Amino acid sequence: MKNDFLQFIGRLRRDAKKRPQQMTAVSAGRTRVFVAFDWGSDTFILEKGIWQNTENHAPVLIVRKTDLARGSSGRILTLTTGNHATAAIPLLTGKFWNFGQVAPAKRSTVLSERVVCANVANGILEISQRDVATNEIVDADDWLQSLGIPLDAIVMAERNDKTLVFYRQLGQEWRVKPLAWTRSEIDFALRTSQTHINTQLLYYHSAKGVHFLSYSEFHKLNALAWSDFKAFTQCLHELVSINEGETSSFLRMPKFRGHHEVELFGVRRGMALERIIPEMERLMEGITLHLIPQEEAVAKFAAIDATYKSLLERATLADSDSTDFVETLYMHLTGEIYYTHNDLGSPAFDDRRTPLPGATFQGGHPDWHTGADARTRVLLRNIGQQLSQDELIEYANVYEIRSEEDDGKAAGTGATREVIYKTNRRALCQGLIEKRLAQRKPGYGSYMLTRVQAFKELGVNFGEYRLLVLRSADGRRDTNYYIRTRCPGETLDDIPARIYNHSGEFGGSEAGEDPRVVLSLGGLLGDAAAQNLVLKKYLPGEGCRFGIGKEVFEFGYSIAYRREMPMRVAICSVRGSLGWPDLSPTEENMRAFFDFYLSAYSEVLFAFWTQHRETVELDALVGQFLDSFEFKTRAMHWLYSASREMFDGFDPRLPSVYGFVKKWHFALWALDRQLHRIDSLRELFREKITMLAKKEKGAES
Repeated sequence: MKNDFLQFIGRLRRDAKKRPQQMTAVSAGRTRVFVAFDWGSDTFILEKGIWQNTENHAPVLIVRKTDLARGSSGRILTLTTGNHATAAIPLLTGKFWNFGQVAPAKRSTVLSERVVCANVANGILEISQRDVATNEIVDADDWLQSLGIPLDAIVMAERNDKTLVFYRQLGQEWRVKPLAWTRSEIDFALRTSQTHINTQLLYYHSAKGVHFLSYSEFHKLNALAWSDFKAFTQCLHELVSINEGETSSFLRMPKFRGHHEVELFGVRRGMALERIIPEMERLMEGITLHLIPQEEAVAKFAAIDATYKSLLERATLADSDSTDFVETLYMHLTGEIYYTHNDLGSPAFDDRRTPLPGATFQGGHPDWHTGADARTRVLLRNIGQQLSQDELIEYANVYEIRSEEDDGKAAGTGATREVIYKTNRRALCQGLIEKRLAQRKPGYGSYMLTRVQAFKELGVNFGEYRLLVLRSADGRRDTNYYIRTRCPGETLDDIPARIYNHSGEFGGSEAGEDPRVVLSLGGLLGDAAAQNLVLKKYLPGEGCRFGIGKEVFEFGYSIAYRREMPMRVAICSVRGSLGWPDLSPTEENMRAFFDFYLSAYSEVLFAFWTQHRETVELDALVGQFLDSFEFKTRAMHWLYSASREMFDGFDPRLPSVYGFVKKWHFALWALDRQLHRIDSLRELFREKITMLAKKEKGAES
């Protein structure tokens, strides 16, 4: 694998001026040798031999010389093994070529606010922002690029809001490390975070610089104490002993928001300092002073191990393979744990979006990033072609929307992408979804667009669609994609809890759900169901695709209710439209599809009610659903009646394999029946809801 940072170090050692003297420093009982190279006004301090291996999360520090001493120019970059303290302590105390002249009282502030910390992982320099200001991070990033380190070899390991916005407005959100979504991605993130400091202890290194030690890793010391007591003692020393130049051990050294340089994972904050660490310190003291023989030391550590396990917040955190352990640790590693109110929550998966390389726009012209593929280039160029005169793209970010099917696949290979862009003539960003066509058969793109346009004219709330063609380099093979407008709002399962809550007098939310919100959403579900039925959405094995995230609910401020309310519902997928397999205009077929679709709709509405049963009565929610279902049915039928001859005579002359005309005529015939049987459909729906309620009651008894 290409290692851009290691290549830079090789160029540095070859071209920069090496200082004649070497320096030594002791960290965690280990003496390290350092060499320095001057390149212009900048100085690079490297632990000797570090260039032979930078894969183990090698720590990097970047700081202006003026922050260490007056009257200096340029920057210092250090690269070491161990942890960031390996270089930070001798740098701030002046032991590295007398660069540091920081007063003891100011060292902590300089280290936390002026020194940029990073780690080299698989050839990528991952910058951890911590408490450093965004402008300092950006300046350090620009400096690294000026050294010749490529854009894609420098990433931001944390999702700091201000920094995220800065890189988003450069079209470089892909350089901010995305949150994982699938289990395999989380597992990979955990594996790549593993690192050692000085001993064989294996830690999980977080974006905030905390080394988390899991119980399962801690537990291994029991066996090590028997098999290799010296190695066991070294591990214990690493955890609880105070190193040269430091004032506390790693387990007591403050790091970030109550966490320490090394943190015993899974124990509520403060408990380790109260119940575990003092016992470890007493054990280390006894071993060092030869007051405790090996057998007694082993027994005492086993007791400490048992205490650690008993203090775990949940028993599952002892199992490093459990989902609870994996997801909770991942939140700690990414820093998400510091932005949630509940330390026990599930990880935020960033809406399944993974940013991809694209372009930075200057005067409307794209400066393409390394890694921007042909598909992204076509997408961004197409957007540029759709703009008005004098309208220019200011910035754009391209994302891949991941699905369960994408688990384990490389980023950029999925079927769906999204672009969010801002132009100089619009105050707000615009969003578009781009997706590979489901089929490659000739004319399938036209079949898709025809269904969208025809049903939009019948009142179905589709967005705007248009086709794109991506041609291969040899010009022999085309791949078709389509772009559709991004539907604003949320799918049913993703609506935030705050939306349902009562609104406060001056904004915000109060405890308890507002029944008006629940009833309004029930009504919009009825609206969406009427559209779904007209579309005759159906796919073998997937049914009518209702209630699975293809309906997007938009919210806005309601003057009548004086609060944020559900306003409208859009259909964000055409897939499965005109899919009902039987096209015979018979009474038997009509009863079959009405029964099929209304069964699916009743299950979705009943499931929605069970989540809000303390807020609204089932009968009231059903009434709201059916009234909206009827209203939307009448509205669509009115549009059909107003231009019946044109709808009936519509023939786009698509390839016969799609059978569009026959399917279209069947859909129009079914719309007629949907209106004329509206009373019986209301009755049938209530019967199905009643059956579901009785079934639930029977299961409870």
